[in-house]
Amino acid sequence: MTAAYTGTIDYTVHGSGTTTVFMLHGAYGDGSYFADTATVLADAGYRVVVWNCPGYGMTPPAQTPSITTFSAAATSLVQSEATAVNVLLGHSMGALIAPLTANNEPLVAAVVLSGASAGFASRTPEDQKRYLAERLEPIENGQTVAEYVRPLLDSMMGPSASGPLVDKVREAILAMRTETFADSIRAIASYDGREALDNLAVPTLLLAGTVDTACPVAGMRAMAERIEDSEIHELEGVGHYGFAERPDEFHGHLLDFLGRRLPKEN
Repeated sequence: MTAAYTGTIDYTVHGSGTTTVFMLHGAYGDGSYFADTATVLADAGYRVVVWNCPGYGMTPPAQTPSITTFSAAATSLVQSEATAVNVLLGHSMGALIAPLTANNEPLVAAVVLSGASAGFASRTPEDQKRYLAERLEPIENGQTVAEYVRPLLDSMMGPSASGPLVDKVREAILAMRTETFADSIRAIASYDGREALDNLAVPTLLLAGTVDTACPVAGMRAMAERIEDSEIHELEGVGHYGFAERPDEFHGHLLDFLGRRLPKEN
């Protein structure tokens, strides 16, 4: 069990209903890029809580940024905003936070993992070196995220990624604080999420992009094998941001899963 989180958390609430979907964003960007997905879920009768992780948006930075600390913050948010049924949807870094939170908080009934990995330790040494070099070396050399990220972001998306939702992701990433991103990458690099996946005991949906270079589909298949009650859907030709690159397909799988596994009360 992680220590209790006592800081304030910046979040928005959309829609109403007895099932709440808590949306946990990745290291790049913040909760603002989930606006379309929050609307889709709210229109379908779900209540949606979109957070900004410590250091993002108006949420103050954590004194000791780590996946464990971020999970404690997510647990605090679930406890304060829970309804009868509660779901965690974690993207990228949020997909590391979600399983750990679900294991520590019995109010969580299901998990959705988008653009996910099992943690830094599950990557090959070569991939670890590449991952850190692409993300931290420019910052250590004095660049901001906005100054260096565009080519990397292009490589993380599928070849046909375009449109206003993709633009929204880019805008959120270009506007973020560089020090927040660096803290998050170091938190990711120090965390091994495999034990949390092995212990995950609630229905879990994995949504993987087949051309995601940040969290490759092969790694998400391996994650699905570790989770006792899981299903995985692969979005063909999609990169790291399925909810923006192929929103209709992404939302179709999400709503189908929620409807089958967690039917709403009348």
